[in-house]
Amino acid sequence: MSSDRGRIGGLDGVRAVAVIAVVVYHQWPDALPAGFLGVDLFMVLSGFLITGVLIDERARTGAVRLGAFWARRFRRLVPALLALLVGVALWVRIAGPALLRPTVRGQGLASLLYVGNWRLVHDGTSYGASTGGQSPLLHLWSLAIEEQFYVIWPPVVVGLLFLAHGRRRPLALLTVAGAIASAALMAAWFEPDHDPLRLYYGTDTRSQAFLIGALAVIATRRFGAARLQKLGVPAFALVLALFALEDAPGTLYRGGFAVFALAAAVVVAVVTEPGPLARLLDRGPLRLVGRVSYGIYLWHWPVIVLVTDETTPASGITLLLLRATLIAGATAISWLLIERPYRRAPRRLAVPLGVGGIAVAAICLLALPGKQLVAYADVDITQIPAPVVAAPKVAAPVVVSPAFSGVGLTSVMVIGDSGMYDATPALVAGFTSVGIEVISTAFAGEGLTTPPGLRDRWAETVDQYRPDLVVVMLGAWDYDWVVDAGDTAYQAEVDATVRMLTAHGARIVWLSVLPGAAFLPGKRVPATALDRFYSVLPARFPGVVEYIDTATPLENASGTVHKPDAWHLCPDGAAVVAHTVLTSLGIDGPAWHAGPWRGDDRYADPPGACPR
Repeated sequence: MSSDRGRIGGLDGVRAVAVIAVVVYHQWPDALPAGFLGVDLFMVLSGFLITGVLIDERARTGAVRLGAFWARRFRRLVPALLALLVGVALWVRIAGPALLRPTVRGQGLASLLYVGNWRLVHDGTSYGASTGGQSPLLHLWSLAIEEQFYVIWPPVVVGLLFLAHGRRRPLALLTVAGAIASAALMAAWFEPDHDPLRLYYGTDTRSQAFLIGALAVIATRRFGAARLQKLGVPAFALVLALFALEDAPGTLYRGGFAVFALAAAVVVAVVTEPGPLARLLDRGPLRLVGRVSYGIYLWHWPVIVLVTDETTPASGITLLLLRATLIAGATAISWLLIERPYRRAPRRLAVPLGVGGIAVAAICLLALPGKQLVAYADVDITQIPAPVVAAPKVAAPVVVSPAFSGVGLTSVMVIGDSGMYDATPALVAGFTSVGIEVISTAFAGEGLTTPPGLRDRWAETVDQYRPDLVVVMLGAWDYDWVVDAGDTAYQAEVDATVRMLTAHGARIVWLSVLPGAAFLPGKRVPATALDRFYSVLPARFPGVVEYIDTATPLENASGTVHKPDAWHLCPDGAAVVAHTVLTSLGIDGPAWHAGPWRGDDRYADPPGACPR
């Protein structure tokens, strides 16, 4: 096998396969649906190598110098990360979308402290993370888990080896128990109808890959890797096959990640000895890619996120070549000017350079604005709030709606996402002013397909209150669902929702999507992309559904219509929506327009969003 200063060529080949899978997945997710498993391959490799270094040093010298170990890890990993954080912070500050700057600031600082995965767990349930577009630092979650492993695992290894007088069996037993516990937690906590974000980013649930890699090196030090040679090629074939696995979270989270890690561990162990698999992966191009795989991993995602057909004049193959050039250039600079020189720098230079680099990265990140422009940025959109009922001050008369011939209105249910949530105080004021009860259910992040269980809650509310009218205004939250399932399937979902809402005889006023732009993960889509499904409802349900355009009256309105994100509503905008609905029903009046509802706290999110 080729070796350069202790490097094993086959392991560089494994690194190359891992990073290629991740890059292909991020560039063309449909081409390699489970290419994200390349990260798990890196984790297995890290567990294998780090544990091997520790037990070999203990066997060779009788002790392990943890300080020296951590210093080597710092030299290898931190300088390139600092360069990335500085580069992305400057990039976003100068040319990036304003909505991304607070996200980059928060995630960058978390990545600097190597707790980015837990920051993502926290942010991933929030409205701000869902509407702000993909973060160029999203991929650093895996580095955070890796560093946490490097901090926690070495003292465990050293301590057990010390207590067991160098015997490795207790360490092996603990490693097996830890891997099983991690996989079991992932399987036990997995819920098919809920976002598995916590399981994917959690250190506890992802540590199984590191521990399986650690177990592999303990086993090979005891029995040798030669016994696994016959399994090497089949295990590698399984790894490649699992990269192409169609999206099947039920399989991956219920043992699939562990199966992949076991196959990856066999591959890693086998390529450390001469054999067919080592010869296959110990190739010049793969060794080159593997050697600089860290830089490729660091830079590929920011380039994909920030260099798009919207931010550059390039598209198609030209955009692909531009991205490839930028990734290659950034990787080369990182390797030649940062990673390799710093690893070779004497300690008297390495320490001040490291401290200075951390300071520069922190300053660049702190210079970014911390305040989110988008409203409700910190709201947890996975929690469905209970309905809020607003009763009229005066005994409700029966109001006849001209929009639906002969229909009397005594109660109205309001449904929608944050756009409707902003409009709700005005609607409540308008309806209650004429004696109509309002049941409010609108909340940030709500669509027909998200969050799970939402429509069941709507059905329960309809059964409980039996409203005469339902006013609906949704956003673009179902866009990805439509892309995956198709137009026909989504129209069926809309129709089923109409039937559910009208089960007790209610009529529906369906409003057009709030005009503006909606940001969804990885793309920017027109806010009105789903209006085509809603505008046809009067023809599909004549006499039951009315469709009302809100875009024209909002565009022609005076005053401060929108919050700073140019999407959510201030009181003036909410009043426009309410007047439009009430006018269509023939029950509008001026009495409610300037009421106390304008002081609702939602119009101060973010702070100072609307004039008081």
